[in-house]
Amino acid sequence: MIDFPEDIDAIRRRPGMFIGDVRDGSGLLHMVWELLANALDEHVRGICRAVSVEVGEDGSVTVKDDGRGIPVHQVDGVPFVQKALTSLHRTPTFDGHAPHEHVGLHGVGLVAVNALSSWLSLEIFRDARCYRQRYERGIPCGDLEAVGPTSQTGTAITFLPDPTIFSDPWINAGAIAARLRELACLVPSLSFSFVDHRKHHFHETRGIRVFLERTRSPGKRIFGVVAVEEVVNDISVEVAMEWRDHRWTSIDSFANIQRTTDGGTHVRGLLNGLARGLRDVEETRVNKRPLEQLRDIVASGLHAVVCVRLRDPTYESPTTSRLATPEVATVVSTVVRRAFAHGLRHNAELRTHIVGLIEIVDNH
Repeated sequence: MIDFPEDIDAIRRRPGMFIGDVRDGSGLLHMVWELLANALDEHVRGICRAVSVEVGEDGSVTVKDDGRGIPVHQVDGVPFVQKALTSLHRTPTFDGHAPHEHVGLHGVGLVAVNALSSWLSLEIFRDARCYRQRYERGIPCGDLEAVGPTSQTGTAITFLPDPTIFSDPWINAGAIAARLRELACLVPSLSFSFVDHRKHHFHETRGIRVFLERTRSPGKRIFGVVAVEEVVNDISVEVAMEWRDHRWTSIDSFANIQRTTDGGTHVRGLLNGLARGLRDVEETRVNKRPLEQLRDIVASGLHAVVCVRLRDPTYESPTTSRLATPEVATVVSTVVRRAFAHGLRHNAELRTHIVGLIEIVDNH
């Protein structure tokens, strides 16, 4: 077991306090934004003219600027840059300078990025010398070294997100490009470049189960994914669903792989099927409750994906945002009803959760 320094350990134990969500990709992007903020600080001070961001083949990210280079003078017996990469501080910036462009909490970007990376390497070009140092999970692997002369100035930091912290350490290249375009408009005197060296290959043998995982809503999952795939009357139905410990409902819907942003008959069939499946298993408990009330019960905390494939679908508008084919509702309801009833009968945890939702309605 690694004995982490106090500040590094604090960040690794509660990463959400420093960079946000470590599951949905926003925390990863926040790490990039923090490094960009350091470059923007240099620009604000009238020095930096160009910033580059590169995503490596291995998923690492490099942010480089042509500013002065992070200081390397000694602070408490270690180089300033090492102190900044390993210690939390209470001022908006580590050296207390202003103005500054830091984002997030207290400007602790460098130490947070370092602590949450499998490894981080830095190059500093300053005072006609090039300096290098490498860290692993926030801990320096050696001293900051002067490796030779240079005519450059600036800083290059490369980090690889730690897969033990991030459930999916895949950096969203589109979000980075969009942010750099935005910054180029906001800071017209600064030049930005972006390169993604990864080969993007997508093949998901588990299908919409993976989609469900990657679009997962907040909260603790109550029960593993309930999934079903079936063809009825030449209509193919695929559904994956889970319940989480909150009251929101999140349903992504597709018809012939086209996203239906306003739902439609397949979404109605999904909710009706869940309501009828609940009635099949808990007939005595739900008694003669109307279908609409049962739909509200099973929709509480529901996170689902429903995809149908059919010939000649009809839509309620030219934008194909809402499926209108009436027979789809019946087919999806039939498929989901059986799958949900089976899940309730064979998993006590799921059944207990749904019964608890019924009791909440009863108590109100």
